[in-house]
Amino acid sequence: MNGREGAREHDVPPASPRPRPARVLPLSLEQTLLASDKILELLPIATCICDLSGRIVQYNRRAVEIWGRQPLPGETHDQFTAKSKFFAADGQRLHRSRVSEALQSGATIKDDEVTVERPDGSRVAVLINIDPLFDTQGHRWGIICCLQDVTERKRVLEELARSRQDLRQQEQRWNATYEHAAIGIVETDAHGRFLRINEAICSITGLSREELLGWRLYARTHPDDREVDEDLYHRQVAGDIGFYSLEKRFIRKDGRVIRIAVRSSTVRDAAGGFLYGVRVVQDITARKEAEERQKLLIDELNHRVKNTLATVQSLATQTARGTDSPETFRQAFEGRLIALSQAHDQLTRRHWKSADLHDIIAGATAPHLAHSQDQIVIDGETITVTTRVALTLALAIHELATNAAKYGALSVSCGRIRVGWRIEGAARAQKLVIRWSEHGGPPVQAPVRQGFGTRFIVGSIAAELEGTARLDFDAAGLCCTMEVPLRNALPEAADG
Repeated sequence: MNGREGAREHDVPPASPRPRPARVLPLSLEQTLLASDKILELLPIATCICDLSGRIVQYNRRAVEIWGRQPLPGETHDQFTAKSKFFAADGQRLHRSRVSEALQSGATIKDDEVTVERPDGSRVAVLINIDPLFDTQGHRWGIICCLQDVTERKRVLEELARSRQDLRQQEQRWNATYEHAAIGIVETDAHGRFLRINEAICSITGLSREELLGWRLYARTHPDDREVDEDLYHRQVAGDIGFYSLEKRFIRKDGRVIRIAVRSSTVRDAAGGFLYGVRVVQDITARKEAEERQKLLIDELNHRVKNTLATVQSLATQTARGTDSPETFRQAFEGRLIALSQAHDQLTRRHWKSADLHDIIAGATAPHLAHSQDQIVIDGETITVTTRVALTLALAIHELATNAAKYGALSVSCGRIRVGWRIEGAARAQKLVIRWSEHGGPPVQAPVRQGFGTRFIVGSIAAELEGTARLDFDAAGLCCTMEVPLRNALPEAADG
């Protein structure tokens, strides 16, 4: 049986008859090769024979199966594999085939693994063994090459290596996640004793790892919450429930009571027997406090919305009285609403509990700086004021800044304004004094009658803050001094 007959048995397209040029080989060797055709086909391994020129002299059907095609008659191995690529076991590209190397060097190659990329792009991994052939005179005549397809074996080994690597990485990820998770993780036995814990549970409870191991679940649970958790865990161990979640109070080592959320599940053996429980614990104290604060804020918001609507209604009414056209009303009313909105932004940042006086004044004056940011200097120690003071002062400063932009220091580029404050007076009669002073602007003249701005500043400071406001129309520049009792200005004083 020759290479052509073997190809028919495995549905490989029949090779064209291989013409044997006359007297190319010594007669005895040629006769030996012809006689060995049937022997090659009986071999359980792919085999091919090349002469020193690289011409493929003989091959069997298993070689064709590995090659995926048949060589042309008289074709050399280099010609046959010109469009193939060869890669070493480590994946490095080889510049030529092992057959070409063996033909050139005459060396023997044993169990060398090579991956061959065929012309059609498919790949096959083969184990190569090559030995030189000698004629009857002992001259090197060619080589015999045996190929073993190890593609499937290599795939299985690579898959096994990947599976082991994935398993190692999964274990590493799990251990890293377990130890460094932001939530507490506890493994417990059927009696509730701690078997394994992570670092987060130590931070939550305030107890060390040594103190917690061997501890029982309910040792520091708040007495009023213990019974529910204990009953649910017993039912879980018994298999009545698969998992449960609850929120409870926990007493830390330092005595502080915190709120924790617990999600408890179980790990069981193949027969369904309880192995251990897994409890995921999260400190929800901040969330609970936030929920309570949110409820208070919603109640406060309802109150403030009513007050804000009343303020807007009052601003609209008083603005309408002081303007003589719709456009003038729009501009004035819009500016006052913006000032009110900016004050609300400052208060929102502090959850409507207080506001920084510097931020309130800076926010109210910023929209009026047409020439330079240096036109207004705000100078005073850091003071936090109540929400009522913040809203009232924001609107009062807005009125002063609007007037300065139209007629005063902000109407020219050389004008300047200084806003400062200090605390004056004895202990129980202390007051917050805020002074607005302009200079460098056009000459100032006292108005014939009080406008809305003046009436608003004086009236709001008196009505809302129980304070006073005085405007001095000095020719060099307007000065406004506002005094507010400290008990109404500072949050801690108001609370006291």
